[in-house]
Amino acid sequence: MTVILKTTRLDLRPLTDSDYPAYKRLITNPVIAQPTGLMGNPDDQQVQRWYRADRQTPISFGIVWHRTNVLIGVVVFYDWFDETGMLDESGLELGDFLDPDYWGQGIMAEALQACFAELSKANWPVQTIWANCLVSNERSCRLLEKLSFQTIGDQLMAVTGSGQTLQRQALLRLDLSAWQNN
Repeated sequence: MTVILKTTRLDLRPLTDSDYPAYKRLITNPVIAQPTGLMGNPDDQQVQRWYRADRQTPISFGIVWHRTNVLIGVVVFYDWFDETGMLDESGLELGDFLDPDYWGQGIMAEALQACFAELSKANWPVQTIWANCLVSNERSCRLLEKLSFQTIGDQLMAVTGSGQTLQRQALLRLDLSAWQNN
């Protein structure tokens, strides 16, 4: 999707080569990485692989702050695979992160609302947005609930970092048809 979405404060646009330094700074920030369950201290090759994968994902957006024209976050919609491992074209999985300097200002909610509204209008077979969230990541769980995601259940998830641990992860679901009238 090469659409550029505009909100009051943000541009949501495809990631570009020039976004890599900001992407790397954000994705390797422990304040972002730890609550999302990302591995600690990834090497540059791993960060480059993540970046290429996020750029190649058909529905991904760099979140750019209007005032500075700087990348402050990312929203990515990954393919969704059902419990049997089969691709489910009616669902997508949400991935997102935001610079902590912008937390608590409603920016991620603004970005996600624009994305959901666009997805509900587009000619996509997507009916459901899925999200996984560490239960300990209260900020993200509250945001998803505010955006009408429903908790389906939770499970223990292996999280790497300074050693592997098990942490409780919630699975949440959003019926995209709720956004068709927004």
